[in-house]
Amino acid sequence: MTLLYVFPHPDDESFCPGPAIARQAREGHAVHLLTLTQGGATTQRHAYGYSVAEMGAVRARETRDAAATLGCTSATVLDFPDGGLADLDPRDLEAAIHDAIDRVRPDILVTYAAHGNSGHLDHLVAHAVVKRVFCERRGEDGPQRLALFTLIDDEIIRPPSHLRGSPREDIGAIVPFTDADRQRGEEALRCYETFQVVVEQHDPLKQVANGVPFVLFQEEHSEVLGDLTAELAISAVVA
Repeated sequence: MTLLYVFPHPDDESFCPGPAIARQAREGHAVHLLTLTQGGATTQRHAYGYSVAEMGAVRARETRDAAATLGCTSATVLDFPDGGLADLDPRDLEAAIHDAIDRVRPDILVTYAAHGNSGHLDHLVAHAVVKRVFCERRGEDGPQRLALFTLIDDEIIRPPSHLRGSPREDIGAIVPFTDADRQRGEEALRCYETFQVVVEQHDPLKQVANGVPFVLFQEEHSEVLGDLTAELAISAVVA
């Protein structure tokens, strides 16, 4: 099957979802990554004396390296304003997502859950525009499933204190992974050379030691799925 992950920033795919992506690629699925910004506005740029544009160029390269490490089929890094997605006409973002869907024809679309896992405005906007596009495109000529990456409320390890999760009863899938998949995830995080201080402070993969959780939009199942590709043909419940 084909999966398209859509995130706002470089490293979003590696800060927790990475081992699940590595598993999906290892199992032969086509996994594509679309990153909406280059992430150049991060304050980490000051440590290197980079401008926003210079930091963005570096982080875009790091994203492509991380995606290749995880086994992604493709990685596209766009240049919408980092930290400014809420100020844009959302139709511009939606058009970019439509283009990606036309290009890779995913069965499964993946982005952040409604709370964005951190409350970052760019995360919230990404959720909103991806969900709208999914609702327009789902069906025979579009993705069949919208999977929303999240954490589980009562399993979040703090610090950091800003993380948010979803109630356990809302979780539709938890994707387990092997030690080799986790190692790929760790290698992908190391690709973000300019963000190693943050990686070391947060140790993001500790949050998904028991598997990577997802909310499955408008789906109901008798039990939590162990694979994002499971039960696609019979799962959809339209509200």
